[in-house]
Amino acid sequence: MKKIIIFLLSATLLLAMATPTATEVYTLTGISKLKSGTVNAVILGDSIAVSQGASDPATTGWNSELKTSLANKYSNDIVWNNKASSGHLIDYSLTRATEIVNTTDAVFICTGRIDRNFDTPDQFSEKYTQLINDIKTRAPDADIFCIVEPPMVSADESLFLGIRTTIINVSAKTGSNLLDVWSAFPQDQVTLTDYLIDGLHPNDKGYKLMSSYIFNQLVTGINTVR
Repeated sequence: MKKIIIFLLSATLLLAMATPTATEVYTLTGISKLKSGTVNAVILGDSIAVSQGASDPATTGWNSELKTSLANKYSNDIVWNNKASSGHLIDYSLTRATEIVNTTDAVFICTGRIDRNFDTPDQFSEKYTQLINDIKTRAPDADIFCIVEPPMVSADESLFLGIRTTIINVSAKTGSNLLDVWSAFPQDQVTLTDYLIDGLHPNDKGYKLMSSYIFNQLVTGINTVR
């Protein structure tokens, strides 16, 4: 059984290597307000969006780490409105998106892990596209960031690769900003375990890596705005 699992994990990694990898960040208008003032940002998603697995999400979660790093960089604050919740599909994000106000500067979508077991990539694509369009309707000036969640230690990781490809494709088609956190994590399953608390959710080290990756991408985008 152990040999079979190792074989499946190896096959999953080979498939991942064939999947397009890119982090596309377009001209940022909302998050770039950090240069001069406060930014209001919404988070939509599942358990990783709320930093489940962190020792203290309020201080060691990915968004809290990101908040600190951005404040140190730009001397201004990002105010989070986290509408995510553990154990929910993208349908929950579609519902919570109706609460977004037009003064929102940025929206971070962090979902898809659970959906791999319920929706086909095509079904997820339809919902993900609708979610982005709904956000654009309610907050037309907000930057939208599509996060591909970290890899997991599991023989069924191949199911998530279809979701990952969908997020990459929909992000490009809708002109949203892709943050492929998945690609920032180790692909070696043994090394990957050092970043996960339970094979799925990142630990403090994993959320720090996630935060650092997003921070670097945001800074690159913000610094290109004149």
